[in-house]
Amino acid sequence: MGAKDRNKIERNLNRAFSAAQIKKSANQVAKLGPRADFLDISEAVGALSDIQIGSLRRYRRVLTIPPLIRRILTATYREALFHQPKALPLRIKINAARDHSIEVRSTDRSIVVVLTIGIGNR
Repeated sequence: MGAKDRNKIERNLNRAFSAAQIKKSANQVAKLGPRADFLDISEAVGALSDIQIGSLRRYRRVLTIPPLIRRILTATYREALFHQPKALPLRIKINAARDHSIEVRSTDRSIVVVLTIGIGNR
């Protein structure tokens, strides 16, 4: 995935998880059920609509993000969307570097995610 695609995904996720949109996004994701992962959620909120991924099943297979980071993203997305008493806006920044990493910061008002995609690990 190139820089343009990363920027599009980041922009679309930040829009879907913004304070103005998060309730609508939560309603869309609630229909997916409890087994939906971060890719299912990303697709449901339209974050993948501007890039050419082919089928989601194939994209999931070729994605190089390690399983632990995938699980952290899923948990973070779900926490933002379904936090009680109301959803928490989430802001994500997607960087490219040699190694994969994730940083999650949260307050009682928002969640910030810095996701680094390891482009040197192919």
